[in-house]
Amino acid sequence: MATFDFHHSMLTDEVRTSSFLRAIMEVVEPGDVVVDIGSGTGVLSLFAAMAGASRVYAIEREPVIEIASEIAARNGLSETIAFIAGSSLEVDIPEQADVLITETIGNAGFDEGIVAWVADARRRFLKHDALVVPGRVDAVASLICVPTDFMAIDKWSRPLQTLDFTPLSRIVRNNLIWTDLSPAAIVSEPVVVFGTDFSSEPKWLTGSVRVEAIKDALVHGIGMWFRSSLAPNTQITNAPPNTVPSWEQGFLPLDEPMVVAAGDQIRFEVSSAASGAEWRWQVGSGRTHITSDGQLSMRKVEEAVK
Repeated sequence: MATFDFHHSMLTDEVRTSSFLRAIMEVVEPGDVVVDIGSGTGVLSLFAAMAGASRVYAIEREPVIEIASEIAARNGLSETIAFIAGSSLEVDIPEQADVLITETIGNAGFDEGIVAWVADARRRFLKHDALVVPGRVDAVASLICVPTDFMAIDKWSRPLQTLDFTPLSRIVRNNLIWTDLSPAAIVSEPVVVFGTDFSSEPKWLTGSVRVEAIKDALVHGIGMWFRSSLAPNTQITNAPPNTVPSWEQGFLPLDEPMVVAAGDQIRFEVSSAASGAEWRWQVGSGRTHITSDGQLSMRKVEEAVK
């Protein structure tokens, strides 16, 4: 049921759904062949069919694809949309597509592996002049003050019933953590640290920026969110204050909070692998943090010890 709750939350996110609808109507031309990667309930494939696509290949590896097929039939679009079960990295389609649609934008933009999905699709599925929705994704970052989030991490550095749980502390301090940032948490003006228009195939996306503290604060880490141009005239972001409730933001924690004063200049670096599974970050001259696929997220750690 949790899977369907997840998809339902996306469908009922009016800003998210209407933005993708506008972008698809803007980009898809009558007669186009479209491929939709990570199609979920098939809503974006339905939009592409409504825009006049002659054929839509909806690729989804989760069981929700069965419901998506029923929804397409219910709306009289079974002849237009072909549902393909499996990972897009492991399946094929019988013809080259004019448009790629993928709603694999993560909370921090790149954490769902959108760069890898699009790169593989460009090599195997798309015509040389094919268009992509989203057309561009940028990762935006700011130094943040989030004492409550940091306390949830820091508690693992303290004994629990006289037992040493510091290995859990090491794990959670080296993970991209989900949170809901308020504008009050922002300590420096948000800046784009890296981004892509999907015309190249980078293995890593990396940025190093210098920012100015806009207030006296205790910095607990880097806040991450995205800004995307879905199509030339359609943009979307989950920047705080968040207007797209099906997305959160990311928090890259420091080992220890850092005191800053308004006007201080601080440099930080952030990198994301194309797969979205590995992140690296550093603030000032502090330790470089690395998170990689297979490590526990903070939420999973907390659930495990409840």
